[in-house]
Amino acid sequence: MPAQKLSATQTAPAYSIVGMYSEPPGAQFVRHVAILAEDTQLEFSRPAAVFHMGPPLVAGERSRKTPRAKRECPVHLLGSVPLDLEDNEGIEDWLAEVDKERMPENPFKRYIVKPHADWYRAPETGRRLYRRFSCAGFVLECYRYINVDLVCTDDSDVPDVDLATLVNAYPEMEREEVLARLGLTRNDLGIPGGGPWRIVLAGYVFHALDRVTEEDPRPAAYSPDSVADAHFPGQR
Repeated sequence: MPAQKLSATQTAPAYSIVGMYSEPPGAQFVRHVAILAEDTQLEFSRPAAVFHMGPPLVAGERSRKTPRAKRECPVHLLGSVPLDLEDNEGIEDWLAEVDKERMPENPFKRYIVKPHADWYRAPETGRRLYRRFSCAGFVLECYRYINVDLVCTDDSDVPDVDLATLVNAYPEMEREEVLARLGLTRNDLGIPGGGPWRIVLAGYVFHALDRVTEEDPRPAAYSPDSVADAHFPGQR
């Protein structure tokens, strides 16, 4: 099913991909992307249970108990690829693996902007402790586990993002003191300085899903044309 902006009540199966627009109402900038946690009757802007990098991360029952964890998010967009029983089991396995990984004392430390996903390693030993994700990275890496590559994520395939676009995607980036209250800095998130940066944005996921058809249910990974693809359906 091609990606769509919700215009009517619609039932979607678990592990579909859902998105949330930024403010103000009517904007087409996709601020957040998540995985639907259960079969749900969706309605525009109505919250639904999701697995996502909130932050904090929510991947299962353990991480749902994290202080300030957001079990739901408003849904404005929907997209999917056909999933069979083996795919669903693969997604369940990946979520369970991520959910049981060591949790840092500050759960916001599992949040990263660039790269879209990465392992945090013990400084003394280099042993992998837990994965860090952006919201898009969480979704993309989950689907990659079942061999569905939605978006190209190499720097050479991702357009530059300037500071204004970064703030649209991550409003907390506008003021360092807001990040400080979360125990973070831009350096922690992989985006030092004033930009531009090569960042994988949430809107790219829906442009990837918009190419899904019966004839081509799992198209090749999408390479965004420009940062305009942060909007969906689009503002060119």
